[in-house]
Amino acid sequence: MSSALAASALQHEVSEKVRLKEFSLKKQLILQGYDIVSYQQKDGPKEGSSPHNAGYKGVIYHFLNAANKATFLADPERYEPLYGAWCAYVMLEGEKTKANPESYKIVDERLLVFYDGIWGDTLKLWNKMKDSDSVLIPKADSAWDALLK
Repeated sequence: MSSALAASALQHEVSEKVRLKEFSLKKQLILQGYDIVSYQQKDGPKEGSSPHNAGYKGVIYHFLNAANKATFLADPERYEPLYGAWCAYVMLEGEKTKANPESYKIVDERLLVFYDGIWGDTLKLWNKMKDSDSVLIPKADSAWDALLK
């Protein structure tokens, strides 16, 4: 199993109560309403809308259209962002920092999001690190797992 898939398995096993407490949400909405399926599509992330929303284990997702909603519902674990949509770079230190939904990276078909604001773009920092994704993701996985317990 790839490290990105292992990370996603951790968060899918936790209860709805833990997800609502530990994920980066605003009124249960994740990624500020960006369509989670659109990250995997050619044109990249797009904002969804409430007419096309779906709940999964307490978390609300918005979608661009009914097709993306159906795609998500057929395999939600594949599309959920790693680390509950917190910044992957900061998760390396076991901390949670809001991510910018437009600063992202796909690794092994899994979504990582990053902080991009006044203190810089952590995606750039992640990509400049000497370690590869296959080393960094397990480090962030361990920190995320500790937060979920």
